Amino acid sequence: MMRLILSICLLAFVVSPSSDGFRNYHAIEAYEITPGVMISPVYTAGRDVCEISIEKRHYSNNNVDLDAAMSKAQILSLFDELVPKEERGQPGGTIPGDTEITDIDSGMLTTSIPYQNVTLAIYGKKDRPDRQKYVAAIISWKKRQCGRVAAVSSLNLISGAPR
Repeated sequence: MMRLILSICLLAFVVSPSSDGFRNYHAIEAYEITPGVMISPVYTAGRDVCEISIEKRHYSNNNVDLDAAMSKAQILSLFDELVPKEERGQPGGTIPGDTEITDIDSGMLTTSIPYQNVTLAIYGKKDRPDRQKYVAAIISWKKRQCGRVAAVSSLNLISGAPR
């Protein structure tokens, strides 16, 4: 009788219907760093963090936010929390400290802030001359190779405009 109960329990555990529906999908790791804001780390083959994406959830607490944007100040605060100054190093390259490189193309906005060890790239849109909305940020470690093909510099931003 005990053997029958153990067999049933083992069978129920092995044939778990809740995981079958997601077997064909790649699982991701995500954390809610502040209410409504998620981070997703990507790792090297040696399990070191090589990249962290930051984005505001579009759905949270039974609410849908169609304009899930973050302020630059909010992103910089999260960056300070995730990568302390000691870890990121001095401002990178030959540019002076606290320099940002911003590219605006058809209302799409990309701001890059390089440091010695990491780069912070912030993506968004400029809907008015005085207002910028950031929808995602990516922290990339310069000397750590991620275990996937896509890199921050090769990201394709998708807008509502026809291609």
